[in-house]
Amino acid sequence: MRRAAQILAGVIVLAIAGVAIWSLVTYAGLQASLLWTAIIGAAAWAIRSNVEQKREHQKLLAERKQEHYLQFLQFLAKFIGTTDEKPPAQNNKAKQQQTPVPLEEFRMWSLRLTLIGSDEVVREWNNARNGAADPNDPLLVMKNWGRLWLAMRRDCGHIDTNLGITDVLGSFVNDVEKSRGYFDA
Repeated sequence: MRRAAQILAGVIVLAIAGVAIWSLVTYAGLQASLLWTAIIGAAAWAIRSNVEQKREHQKLLAERKQEHYLQFLQFLAKFIGTTDEKPPAQNNKAKQQQTPVPLEEFRMWSLRLTLIGSDEVVREWNNARNGAADPNDPLLVMKNWGRLWLAMRRDCGHIDTNLGITDVLGSFVNDVEKSRGYFDA
């Protein structure tokens, strides 16, 4: 809807400019070629400046997104699939003594995400964060995280990625291939 309004406004501006140029050429006797050259040159400069500014902004945003997503994945790696070389009895005690996930980091990451993430990433983050856990479907949580990681990947420029949820979860879950049909369906 917004795009249609912008196009309509552009057409109206062009129509007004055309009528103004026609009236200047007709009634004031200005040289049409000189006037057209000046107008086209000014329009080309304005369009080029706008396009270059948008490209620079998109480049900076893409770099920021990649940095932010990488920091988040490194943060998650601390809590997902950590293995210790200790015997099982000591390992359970170590897990009980671990500090809980710093929720403040999660909150800050979530706030930054709403500023720089695409709509798809924000939606998938909400799905993953809320868990949408179903006791009858324990793999749903992992599926939601896999969707988030794929959305991040697309947001970083891999729009036509051929990877599936199983492929990205394979970085953290060793036996994920057993459930490929579930995750990539």
